[in-house]
Amino acid sequence: MSQEAVLTLEATPQSAAAARAFLREHATLDSMRHSEADLLVTELIGNVLQHSPDAEEISVAVVEDGDRGLVVSVAHSHDGPVSMETQGVGLLLLDRLSRAWGHSREGQTLTVWFVLRTPGTTAISGEVSDETLFQRMSDDPAAYSDELVRRHFDLASTIARRYRGKGLDDDDLLQVANMALLKAIQRYDPSLGEIRPYAAATISGELKRLLRDRGWSVRVPRALQERSLEVARASEELAQDLNRPPTASELAAKTHLTVDEVNEALDARLAYMSNSIDRPDETTGVSIADLLHAEDSQMAFADDRLLIEGAIQDLPERERRILELRFAEDMTQSEIAAEIGISQMHVSRLLARALDTLKTTMTDDVETA
Repeated sequence: MSQEAVLTLEATPQSAAAARAFLREHATLDSMRHSEADLLVTELIGNVLQHSPDAEEISVAVVEDGDRGLVVSVAHSHDGPVSMETQGVGLLLLDRLSRAWGHSREGQTLTVWFVLRTPGTTAISGEVSDETLFQRMSDDPAAYSDELVRRHFDLASTIARRYRGKGLDDDDLLQVANMALLKAIQRYDPSLGEIRPYAAATISGELKRLLRDRGWSVRVPRALQERSLEVARASEELAQDLNRPPTASELAAKTHLTVDEVNEALDARLAYMSNSIDRPDETTGVSIADLLHAEDSQMAFADDRLLIEGAIQDLPERERRILELRFAEDMTQSEIAAEIGISQMHVSRLLARALDTLKTTMTDDVETA
């Protein structure tokens, strides 16, 4: 007898993380099958966001079917056929990782489903080379993928440890590293040689992307985040060579940046993690909250807030929505574009126009007051 669990999500970049958490709550799988399910559902939702910009909702369903196995489906509004040319990444992964998959259409709703493979029973000797495993992959993808992941798990865990202490849980780092390792194995061309250099680059890239998107307590520009990571790596290398912390000038020479850019990158690293204002100081036992003045400083801006709220209500609905996403929900322009289904450049123009309108309105109100 089958049991079904369904989750309906808004079609946003955050949908994939929510879908993965949903699968882990409702799917009975071992760690490898969970990683495969995470990878497949992430790719399918990524395809929805990229190729179906008008989709407003994504439905993820999990069915524990005693006869078929674990069936996962992703449904969304879609007005065209499924194309291997435009959605090839997701569909190729379905071929490699799932026991079976397919798609169906009901009206304007497209549903893509897959059944996870059960662990293979093929006995694999440790003397079999990686190259041979890749050549035999089509015979039993689940078994040979498992063996390759087992052999190179140390690579994923080693790279994940390099990114500790940067605002993310160790378990999250290891999970992303394992998913990246599996992705590298599934996409690798064995004619290129050994898997580890390619896998290492894939794992590092996924972890850097994770840190850019989630690892900063305070949002800073993407270019500054990347520069900060570059300076951090250079600092570790120079510290080992010099047996002391490097100076800003030495870091500038190493990274080909200016001293000011190095100092800015070092300051930006403070945005990785933040402490609660209620946390007591280790020396005095007094928290920042204890030192704050009791008077509500926001009262001085009450009139300004009323003026701004009134001016915002006069804006077109879409511009009000963009302002809300940008300043209330702290979303980037790219995330806003994916949320409302327009280009990032269009978002930038509408945001600039809305802010100019507010500035003009506020100036006029102040002058007439």
